[in-house]
Amino acid sequence: MGEIAEYFKREKYITRRLSLLILGGPALLVPLVIASAHGHIPPSGLAGAMVAYIAFIGFAIGAILRDARSKYPNPEAPARGPLNPATRRNLQRRIWSLEFLVALYALVLLYELLQIGRDPWSLILTGLVVNFLFQAALIKAVLRLKRKLKTATSAATSMET
Repeated sequence: MGEIAEYFKREKYITRRLSLLILGGPALLVPLVIASAHGHIPPSGLAGAMVAYIAFIGFAIGAILRDARSKYPNPEAPARGPLNPATRRNLQRRIWSLEFLVALYALVLLYELLQIGRDPWSLILTGLVVNFLFQAALIKAVLRLKRKLKTATSAATSMET
């Protein structure tokens, strides 16, 4: 149970920090876009600010993940004990939400494929690559969580017998 509890702690730690980044972005970029629309900032300045913001986000995400890994390290040996009902529900809920996101990204992928003749190739190709990367990460997370749930379930059944 320790491994799964640590997973949820690490997820909560990362989610809170990423939420602050997501909320901070519009607070910084919207005034810049408005100032650029009114002619106070040249378009090249706005483009430079957006590139700097994207670079900052990349470094911030790397720092958040590094801090989460150091604060909540993966346990040496996987948990072999049974799960309590609340943890099992949380794990199943997480799996279902990730599976829903996989299905949603599959629908977005179909929409992107329908747009191939209408939009520039660079935009479509970028969207397809990002979609495939998100789907790969989500599928990997679903498989990892299902494996943890299966291990915990088999541990619970072996303890009962």
